[in-house]
Amino acid sequence: MSKLHLILAFHNHQPVGNFEHVLEECYRKSYLPFLSTLLDHPGLTVVLHYSGHLFTWMQQRHPEALDIIRTLVNSGRAEILSGGFYEPIISILPERDRVTQITEYSKYIKRHLSCKPRGMWLAERVWEPQMPKYIAKAGIEYLPIDDYHFKLTGLDDAGLLGYYLTEDEGRSIAVFPGSERLRYLIPFGTVDEIMSYLRDIYLLGGDPVITMADDGEKFGVWPNTYKHCYEDLWLQDFFTAIEHADWIETTTFSECRDRFQPLGRIYLPTASYREMGEWALPSEKGLEYEFALEELKKIVGEKAKALLRGSIWRSFLVKYPEANHLQKRMSLISGKAHEACRADAKKGRLILEDLWKGQCNDAYWHGIFGGLYLPHLRSSLYRHLLRAEAAAASVLKGLPRVERFDFDCDGHDDIMVTTRHLGLVVTEKGGCMTELSLYRQAVNVCDIISRRPEAYHAKIAQLPDDAHAATRTIHDQMSVKEEGLSRYLVYDEYRRASLMDHFLPEGTGVGDLLRSEYEELGDFMDGVYELDLRRKRDAVVVSLSREGRVGQGGMRIEKSIETSREPAVSIGYLLDGSYSGLFGVEMNLSFLGSPHVLIRAGKKTMPARSMGVHEQVRRFGIEDGFLGLVMDFRFSEEISLWHYPVETVSLSEQGIERLYQGTAFLFVMPVALQGKRKFGFTISFGEDKE
Repeated sequence: MSKLHLILAFHNHQPVGNFEHVLEECYRKSYLPFLSTLLDHPGLTVVLHYSGHLFTWMQQRHPEALDIIRTLVNSGRAEILSGGFYEPIISILPERDRVTQITEYSKYIKRHLSCKPRGMWLAERVWEPQMPKYIAKAGIEYLPIDDYHFKLTGLDDAGLLGYYLTEDEGRSIAVFPGSERLRYLIPFGTVDEIMSYLRDIYLLGGDPVITMADDGEKFGVWPNTYKHCYEDLWLQDFFTAIEHADWIETTTFSECRDRFQPLGRIYLPTASYREMGEWALPSEKGLEYEFALEELKKIVGEKAKALLRGSIWRSFLVKYPEANHLQKRMSLISGKAHEACRADAKKGRLILEDLWKGQCNDAYWHGIFGGLYLPHLRSSLYRHLLRAEAAAASVLKGLPRVERFDFDCDGHDDIMVTTRHLGLVVTEKGGCMTELSLYRQAVNVCDIISRRPEAYHAKIAQLPDDAHAATRTIHDQMSVKEEGLSRYLVYDEYRRASLMDHFLPEGTGVGDLLRSEYEELGDFMDGVYELDLRRKRDAVVVSLSREGRVGQGGMRIEKSIETSREPAVSIGYLLDGSYSGLFGVEMNLSFLGSPHVLIRAGKKTMPARSMGVHEQVRRFGIEDGFLGLVMDFRFSEEISLWHYPVETVSLSEQGIERLYQGTAFLFVMPVALQGKRKFGFTISFGEDKE
């Protein structure tokens, strides 16, 4: 007698760098109660995936969870999926890491659960046509991805009740379409709704296979779902209904692969899940997409989702230059890490661990989850990548190291300087410094994100507060975590970096820059500078120069960035032209997004998150007790020190919130220039003794 073969696959993940208390809450509200509920239903078979970071955390903090998983696996009630160890977007990794991230996790699972994974979870279901070659090379036979990928080839729901084969260069894998309909119904529809939908599929006849593959965190962690799933017993009722339906057989990918023939061969286009394509669009196009989709649904119904496409995952690297910078740095550091591994296998293994942690996907993009906007996630990736880079340098020697090329692939040259203490990235575009990394603290103090419009900003005024939010899928609900967020919707005209050159009218104040309501008199902020470099004994000097304009007059800026044996940088400026007004050098600095960092200027001490102006400053310091770091600034002449917080309004699982990203510092001087003027300062990096 035919049955409906139902694959229930649950993906559980926590990003590298997430707070310990968040992991504990997720364990208490989702991971443990889900496993406990599953244990009470011995008639069910499921598929489980835990990203490597989460798996190792549970192994250390909650071995009882591993005991439950081991019991489920040994009794044949759960299939375990492999994947990239630290949940990377596989397609954006250097080729050398695509396979090893998967094979290392498969070996880890086999060692701790005594089973060899045959399938894998693809992070964010980001698919590109060359994927089968690398996945098959990693020893993987199959994986689930969204039915959206399949529908983009012209298939409809009736053609998705099974699995297909796909290949690249003759290497084949099986791909299972995950039902978007089930992804939205479970656990947000009623049990009766779900059972009715499944029965309609069963009544089609044959031996249909349908897959639900989605996040495990929606069973307890997403807003209002703990009460819904466990206190109101939704999950218990759902499992009971499935278990008692004699026309449903819960199964696994491995069983279906062994038991049923593929529906055919298919070639899937570059895609992720449908919502990801919408998030990757520029903000104004995201609003247009949403409107167009609703209008098209009125004509063709749910088929509209496959007829209207968004962008692809790699578009995040265009939408967010900060993500592009991070991804390009990761790729470069990967080359150094693998070279060091070949030179010293013992040290190399530890270097590769940090590299792979720095490839965790979450902080490389932004959608309905905080991702890139969360400073603690970005800084965690930098921490691991910089540790890998510093350790590789100790194996390979050859410091200081200087490289000149188009690092971020924007058509403009960049210079990268690596010393024992510091890592710098200087770019032609804007003549600025986009990275200043300290290897002892393993932090990039230029790790800040610009204030940009997001599609959901247009909806803030119409949103309810959290107290009235219903239990719906996270894709269909949105709430604000703070009243008055609209007044923080301020957008930057440029990417925030350091050593940016402003020419401002007299009377401009720090509040004008905070609100992005000021006039820029010069054309230097986005102008292209000439780069040059030279070695000076043990120092490296990067020079930048540009012939530009301020108002109607010409202006030449020459500036230099000099490193030394010490953890310090010297900055020199030469202005040559005719100009009367304010000249300011902007530096955007972030220390893990911590609001506890202090600014000390003379006898004044204030939080870095504050706004302020300090006159006649020759020296000031920034102190971070957590990092144990003091940045000491000394100027060749008195300047006005302006500072203000850089705060973004961004979306996360819990709602729209204001996030402190770092602080903008401006070193401002009134200038009445007829000819040349020199100006300079040094930045030294010491240890916080407190």
